[in-house]
Amino acid sequence: MEYFLRGMLPRILPKDYVLDENCFIRPHEGKSDLKRSIPKKMRAYPRYGYPVKVLIVHDQDSNDCAELKKTLIEQTKTSLYDIPCVIRIACRELENWYLGDFETLEKIYPEINASRQSKKAKFSNPDNVFGAHEISLLTDNFSKTEAARALGSIINIDSNCSPSFQQFIQGLSKLLMN
Repeated sequence: MEYFLRGMLPRILPKDYVLDENCFIRPHEGKSDLKRSIPKKMRAYPRYGYPVKVLIVHDQDSNDCAELKKTLIEQTKTSLYDIPCVIRIACRELENWYLGDFETLEKIYPEINASRQSKKAKFSNPDNVFGAHEISLLTDNFSKTEAARALGSIINIDSNCSPSFQQFIQGLSKLLMN
């Protein structure tokens, strides 16, 4: 997720948000590390001396999406201060967002026939499959890390048909307007 966001965020953030200057990505060593760190960070942010906004992105995997989001929201409620926070769940995983934009995916993996794949019923809602598995069936060259590095900077933000990707974009926009 970090590699993907490093490529994508500079394309959509307002000019006054600069990655690694006043906008930071805090990667974690897995989901349990993220869940442990949320309460600590939420208690620390009020002491920063400047306004902080938080965006949490978590893969759904096989979790119940609503329950997962509820758990994450509860973990953010550890501060006495109201810190603007948006939580978004990548349904099922980051790679599903790639399946929402087959044309861009084909730029990285030319052997994927975007026009043919995008017409398949199982990809009508790319959030309903396990993205990494499906992509690995379409190409022998798939690498999660390399795909994230390459696709973040070129994925089509406006026409991506992954509902969870569009929810992520809407949540980020809402957070930036606060």
